[in-house]
Amino acid sequence: MPQLLPDLSLLIPFILAGIALNLTPGVDMAYVLAKTTHQGKKAGLLAALGISLGSMVHATASALGISALLATSETAFLTLKIAGAIYLFYIAYKILTSKPRHEEEAIETKSSKPKSWKIVLEGAATNLLNPKIGLFMLAFLPQFIDAAPQDAVWQTLALGLLFNINGYIVFVILITLTSLAATKVKASKRVKTLLRWITATILGGMAIRITFTNS
Repeated sequence: MPQLLPDLSLLIPFILAGIALNLTPGVDMAYVLAKTTHQGKKAGLLAALGISLGSMVHATASALGISALLATSETAFLTLKIAGAIYLFYIAYKILTSKPRHEEEAIETKSSKPKSWKIVLEGAATNLLNPKIGLFMLAFLPQFIDAAPQDAVWQTLALGLLFNINGYIVFVILITLTSLAATKVKASKRVKTLLRWITATILGGMAIRITFTNS
């Protein structure tokens, strides 16, 4: 039976560090809060689920050494950065050109096909196309491993899963607070337009930052 979790002396600091890191503003948080603001709590939760799934793929890649190979290939890293930046610009464009929420709900009631899977896939793509997350996993997870070499892969996967569970819980709390605030504050059309522009600008700025930073 492989040793899936490290000793408490490492596990507790790992959990605390994971919570702190998941509370740090970034592309994932901006995307989830944008979905919550413009499409409601359910959309935010689905987007967070997609991001968690994408992050687990990064953790798996880290455990298997794929991220290490990516880190040594400048061409692969640059290609993934550009793809991620383009996707973020696309998301920003969709936010700016999206219809008001009540119109979206009217369209959804006429459609028999659920669109939840699209939101999950968008969230996963937002995470997967950010190569820095893969490199972060590669650098962060091994610091808390105390398993024997033959069990290191399993413990890395377990820590990656725990990190993403903690991250999803953090997202649920933030999404709930954001949803409550949006419900209580009935913003005017002008304010809603301003919020869309602010969110799109943040995502666009992050796309530029991803593209022009070297590490």
